[in-house]
Amino acid sequence: MKYLLILLFPTLALANQCVLQDRTVTSSEVKILARSNIQRQVVPAPDGGRRCVVNFQAQINNAWYWANGHYDWDGARPAAEACAVAISRAEDAVKTQVSPSHVRSEKVLTCSDSPDLEQLRTTNPGTVAPLHKYRPHPKYPNEFWHNGAKCRWFLDSVFREQDIYTYQGVICKVANSQWVVVDKF
Repeated sequence: MKYLLILLFPTLALANQCVLQDRTVTSSEVKILARSNIQRQVVPAPDGGRRCVVNFQAQINNAWYWANGHYDWDGARPAAEACAVAISRAEDAVKTQVSPSHVRSEKVLTCSDSPDLEQLRTTNPGTVAPLHKYRPHPKYPNEFWHNGAKCRWFLDSVFREQDIYTYQGVICKVANSQWVVVDKF
């Protein structure tokens, strides 16, 4: 077991930027073979918008089932689009009524060890890095010009002796997308 942990640790240490994506998918084996007597009605919604209410009969296998659905919208889209959403919701509801849905959950961890994604460890005057590696200053987010160079304010937090210190500083663009720390205080 010790060997397994030793082999996994360097791999995890190299992956600096990871994103966990969680996706839940529901699926049903039920197929609607036919629809009959589709009725739609557009009425005012309780929130002041509009509501499309649909009712129809859906044939699943050898039986007919009532399907009902509705969709609320602000009225800016055409009623035909809103009613199409209501029909889709009614179809999903009748499928669930006839046969339970299968639920599948997927979790995917995607990691990247690109050096471009690494965080800056120290930002002292003279440090050169792309703009996205600096934390923007919330009070002074706009660029300004200083001695003919485009500059910005930034913040840098440092953990020192059980306390967190937040410094502010100035970075200026030097070449392409590189920025240099001019001052930090």
